[in-house]
Amino acid sequence: MKKITFLVILMATFITNAQIILSEDFESSTSLPETWTNDDIAGAGDSWAIGSGVDAPYYAADNGYFDTYTEIYGNYAWFDSANNGTDNAVAEELSLTSPAFDCTGLSSVVLSFSHWFLGDEVVAGTTIAGEGFIEVSNDGGASWTSVTSFGGQAYGENIIDITDEVGTSSNSHVRFRWTGNYNYFWAIDNIVVQQPEGDAPDVCTNMSPTDQATDVEITVSTTDTKLVNFSWDAATTGDAATSYSISIGTTNELEIGTVSDFDGTVDGGANISYGNTVDSGWQVNTTYYWRISSINTAGSTESPIFSFTTGAADPLGIEEISLNTFNVSPNPVKDVVTINTTSGFDTIEVFNQLGQSVLKSSSSLMNNNRLDLSSFNPGIYLMRIRSNNKSKTLKIIKE
Repeated sequence: MKKITFLVILMATFITNAQIILSEDFESSTSLPETWTNDDIAGAGDSWAIGSGVDAPYYAADNGYFDTYTEIYGNYAWFDSANNGTDNAVAEELSLTSPAFDCTGLSSVVLSFSHWFLGDEVVAGTTIAGEGFIEVSNDGGASWTSVTSFGGQAYGENIIDITDEVGTSSNSHVRFRWTGNYNYFWAIDNIVVQQPEGDAPDVCTNMSPTDQATDVEITVSTTDTKLVNFSWDAATTGDAATSYSISIGTTNELEIGTVSDFDGTVDGGANISYGNTVDSGWQVNTTYYWRISSINTAGSTESPIFSFTTGAADPLGIEEISLNTFNVSPNPVKDVVTINTTSGFDTIEVFNQLGQSVLKSSSSLMNNNRLDLSSFNPGIYLMRIRSNNKSKTLKIIKE
């Protein structure tokens, strides 16, 4: 079954009080705590280290992305794959393992952590995938069970029930294992293992789009990706939810996928960005099914499955047809990129992967349609080209 990756426009992360079994925020030193094991499994000379500050690497300086998008503050543990080698010839596999923790007599155990995972790198036009694995051991590290994994890009707080994996072992560990080949990075902070107190949240209310709603509007973001807005109210009874996830599909199997840490209780709701062409993502005149899970450390409660049907207007329809003569070269680019077009254009705007505008220009200011990107950090960017009140968005890979 093909899974589609959503981009979350708005996120919210929280943490609750409970019986703490293990806690680490990496603030006590400029090096990794001695109680944590740094294991270079592949023997390639790689290691986890301590990072600090609020700037996500390979994005514009002074971006403040860590504390804004991930709830990472101050020091954090990270593996910087891009700066731990000079090429992609040697595979990477390494893990960061916690000290032992005791689960004797506990009825439930939950792991939470904040992170930013950026795994995929494009080399000579080929995508090299980095992966991250969260694994748990109940026998002192002799064997490991994977409880979740990450690829592509993921960030925010995760809450994972590890009760079955640790059992009542007095010698349990959790580890964060990276595999890759000269990719980007994985930053991790605020690691907590706890026995939750209280009860799972009650069901959320006032979900929108309402059940069986019709003519639901598909809008478009500043980076020309298609949006649908979702909202709901937190339950007014029972223990509070600390985060939410939304699951969506074209059947009640909700097969398209799930977005974690997605908060529709904020004023005006929140948007799911899904698709950047007419034929991808949200489709017109289509019925979708969705469900909200309200989550705290004690568990999660699912809403009923609602359905809605989109309207007939696709906000990208005119733009994709009208501006299909645009392309850019070279791509990937090291310094200067040229916009190739037979019809001319008005303005150019470049966005990073978080939708932040990092460069604006107009055709009148450019020399032979050439745009200098030499000051940009390596990564994936979106270039929006506007012409006669229409727009076209292209993906640019900066080496």
